[in-house]
Amino acid sequence: MTDKTYFYLSFLLNTDLGLLAFSVIVSLETITKEKKMSNIAYLRVSHIESLNGTSLETQENKCKAYAELHDFKIDRVYSEVVSGAVEFRKRPVFQKVLSELKSNSKLVVSRLDRLSRKVVDTLKLIDDFKKQHKEICITDIGNIHTDGVSKIFVTILASLAEIERENISIRIKASKKVAREQRKHQGGYLEFGFCKDENGKLVPNEKEFVILQSMFHLRKSGLGYRKISDEVKKKFGRTIYFPQVHKIMNREHNQKTFGVVA
Repeated sequence: MTDKTYFYLSFLLNTDLGLLAFSVIVSLETITKEKKMSNIAYLRVSHIESLNGTSLETQENKCKAYAELHDFKIDRVYSEVVSGAVEFRKRPVFQKVLSELKSNSKLVVSRLDRLSRKVVDTLKLIDDFKKQHKEICITDIGNIHTDGVSKIFVTILASLAEIERENISIRIKASKKVAREQRKHQGGYLEFGFCKDENGKLVPNEKEFVILQSMFHLRKSGLGYRKISDEVKKKFGRTIYFPQVHKIMNREHNQKTFGVVA
């Protein structure tokens, strides 16, 4: 600073007009800084978690309590129903969050696995935030970038989240297999030839089961799927297009029941 600049600055700060101008400049800088910053809470549940009653409200309360405890304000809250295995770029809501987070802003989540259940994606996001001077706050472990949370610890937590995702997938597949073995309906369209009893188990639908038997009989006599479709229409007045005939007759359970057909 030159002597001349110092003189003018001293003069301004020692006059009412100068002090007023200085306070206005400081206020404008503060307002501009606040506008640039945008602290966001991100809430996520998978489709299965939403059915099991996992609460977005609980996540939001945790995020807001964390912000209050650490003397900052959450400006916006975004929620999304999506699997933690889905990449960030394929999540519309999370992409909006990323676009709105500015330098020195905070992204708050209730648990690390609310970000992702994939180790690679989680660690890359953390590194990207560090380069962009943004912060990730996890309500149960703190600010990843300022609270001395080690990368090894974060990697372990992310790995556990990924393992849990794999276990969830295994459990779902196992439950579906058991349901198939017990002939329980798993949602969606009911299989042709069957209906659901009071216990959710698939049992023969009398009218459709007769058609199903006829379809297999016609196939074994040498008819093609298109011809079977025509015969079903003629005999039962039921329109089942030949691609659907092919699909129905090649279901594993139907082939076990009526015999394998080519």
